[in-house]
Parts: sequence; C-alpha cells; structure tokens
Amino acid sequence: MITDLNYLKTMSGGDAKFISEMIALFREQIEEYGKLMPELLEKKDYDGLSKMAHKAKSSVAIMGMSEVAEQLKELEIITNERKEVDRYEPLITHFLEQSELAIAELEGSD
Repeated sequence: MITDLNYLKTMSGGDAKFISEMIALFREQIEEYGKLMPELLEKKDYDGLSKMAHKAKSSVAIMGMSEVAEQLKELEIITNERKEVDRYEPLITHFLEQSELAIAELEGSD
C-alpha cells in the first residue's frame, strides 16, 4: 500500500463523503503538479519548484504517503538552496509515479 488513510479517517470522523472529496481533490492536484513541476524544472524556476514541492508535500502527507512527503521536503530544501540540481528530475519523476499509483489505489478503495 502506498497510501494510509488513517489520518484522514480520524480527522473526518470516518466521513466517507469527505474522504471521497479529498481523494478527488488529491487527483486534481496531482494533475496540476504533473504539468507544472516539469515546466518549472525546464525553466529552471527553482523558487517556483521549491514552493510547488512544499504544496505537494502537504497533499501527499494527508494521503499517508510519508516516504514521498519526505522526498518532497528534500526537494523543497535542495531547490531552495540550489543544491544537487541533478537530483531534481528524479525526485519529481518518483513523486509523480508514486502519486499516480496512489490515485489508482485510492480509486480502487472507494
């Protein structure tokens, strides 16, 4: 399992409609990140990429994707500091791949 909805279930009091809405929102956000992050990387807009990683980190954390959240935190820091530029693309790719797998998993659990 890529996701762990325990936090979301606890926070919502087990409200299935709310959880479903959060999953739908997550899907929309991942679509946005999937378009914007590669564009920001190509433009070398590292400030924008750092901010996007920060925003994405919250999205995946809510879905219980702690490993991906940690990697996004790392991406946020290294892009902000302009360090290890060769790691940006693999971290973005991993985030997007894991997020797509998470969406498939979450939609299968509805």
